[in-house]
Amino acid sequence: MAGSRGRYKGRRSNEPRYHPPSESDRTPMLNVRAATSFRFGLREIMSNYKVEEGVASSVIASVIAKGSRISINSARDYVLEQEKTGLYPREVTDEILDLLDRYTRHR
Repeated sequence: MAGSRGRYKGRRSNEPRYHPPSESDRTPMLNVRAATSFRFGLREIMSNYKVEEGVASSVIASVIAKGSRISINSARDYVLEQEKTGLYPREVTDEILDLLDRYTRHR
């Protein structure tokens, strides 16, 4: 066995096996690169249905914050919840949800 002394021969039997980390779950979130066009689309929807300016700005800010920081599902729940309280009609909710689907990205 000349020449094999002192060389590494692979994993030793008493060392644990190395398992590479598995891919983490990807969450659907708002595409931050397209946030300005998303905001423009939301403003267009709100102005087409003549939603009050104060209500529109708070809904837009909350949807963008929830969609970009938490998840699209959280933003969808918020939009549906605000529609149930009567802030805007069902048509507005449908268009906002369609817009959210278009600007979704998995991160």
